Amino acid sequence: MSTYRYFATDVVTGAVRADTIPLHVDSFGRNLGGVGQPGQLTATLDLGALPKQSNLLAALEPRRTLLWALQDGWPIWAGVLWDWVHASAKSNQLPVIANELGSLFARRQVRNDQVYNGVDEFDVIRNLIKYATSTSVKGTQAAVAQLVHTANTSGIAISETFPAANLGKITDLVNQVCTKYGLEYAFDPGMSSTNSPIITLRIGTAATMGRPYSSTNLQLMYPGNAIDYAWPRTGSAGTSSLIAIASGSGGAAWVSNPATHGLDTTDLAAGYPLTEDSVSYTGSVINAQSGIDAFADSRQLLVAKSPTIGKVTLAGGSTPTVQQIQLGDHATLIATSSLHPAGANGAPGLIQDARIVGWTVHPPDGQPETTDLFLGGVAT
Repeated sequence: MSTYRYFATDVVTGAVRADTIPLHVDSFGRNLGGVGQPGQLTATLDLGALPKQSNLLAALEPRRTLLWALQDGWPIWAGVLWDWVHASAKSNQLPVIANELGSLFARRQVRNDQVYNGVDEFDVIRNLIKYATSTSVKGTQAAVAQLVHTANTSGIAISETFPAANLGKITDLVNQVCTKYGLEYAFDPGMSSTNSPIITLRIGTAATMGRPYSSTNLQLMYPGNAIDYAWPRTGSAGTSSLIAIASGSGGAAWVSNPATHGLDTTDLAAGYPLTEDSVSYTGSVINAQSGIDAFADSRQLLVAKSPTIGKVTLAGGSTPTVQQIQLGDHATLIATSSLHPAGANGAPGLIQDARIVGWTVHPPDGQPETTDLFLGGVAT
């Protein structure tokens, strides 16, 4: 069983607001950016048990507080505390909700034209975040003191324009770039070389964001280290033909070519019925047919066939812990159950390589400690 501690710093300055906060945490989770929404932490502060409740209430000031979770002394989660969900003074309970740092950038806009010509695709994302936190452009309170950037590049130069007139939200624009070019990102909590808590913006592709199975050797076995697993197949979300629509420069409209793009020809050839949908692209300015066609192709891959996000539940004390996992890591799920009965000679019913695209920890506070790992990269 792991031990957990929670502390708070200031979003803007990084100053410690409280070294230890006796929160009762229901759960906290993380997700890959470009794949899922920012993970959330839900917790309760017992006001009736606080000797100095005024100090701790100040440390949990909404919007100003960056809340951290340590597992066995290492930062594994960090996010902005947004809401007090107080519903009763009589209860002496203060429920709070925080979301990963990426949620802050859903509340920052492009208010100055951002033009990137011949820029590495990773730097487009990096530059949008740097713009959103620029004190020279947006003022002192735009800073996020504990955010640091990597310098890796893909070697692929692209050109993108984000007009101020659109007032695009940074998170929306980053996610559109990710969909268009097949990119992902994560805000990884950790420690600096001087043992200070930091959050690193990590950017990559599905091939580079996590480690391959040959490096991780992560096996998730049911029965075994997993106490349960779920394998939903969301056929209702599957789309075999997707049209993308966007506005271009000068007000021109762009529509992807449905005969050659956004089309799952393999699925249709296998006998599945046609399912159609459309999506609007609201990211950078589209200047060529190839741009909107590429977006349709990338977006269709996210909803191909019957999308499956598997969930594997580990008991407290089992490995891997989330400290041992990078979001994007590959693992092999080996399972036998009534859904996936054993094969010939007792072979496992399911052997599937998948990527860990998110996780949720349920700390041992009035509940059994468990960790849910969410597995993506599977279309069934």
